[in-house]
Amino acid sequence: MSLPVTYHLEVYQDSFLNDPIWSVKASTPFPALSKGDSFDHRALNEATWSYFPEKGQEFVIAKIRHIFWDLKSELGHKLMVILKAVDIQN
Repeated sequence: MSLPVTYHLEVYQDSFLNDPIWSVKASTPFPALSKGDSFDHRALNEATWSYFPEKGQEFVIAKIRHIFWDLKSELGHKLMVILKAVDIQN
């Protein structure tokens, strides 16, 4: 019997030391995310941003952490990403 899998995405600003500014849970995997990917924050109205990119800047993924668990009743995968504001590269 296969166990159900839950997928979690947590978004942080600058460090994993603080609480995530936004998180979501899903029953299907998230698309691949990579360090350096641009991250468009504008649709995340529920996020508790500590700051926004300045003019000429954007958020990019600075670090990624994966956590996996097996609770015997479900499997889990948490994807944690740190965003940093950087100058937009042309």
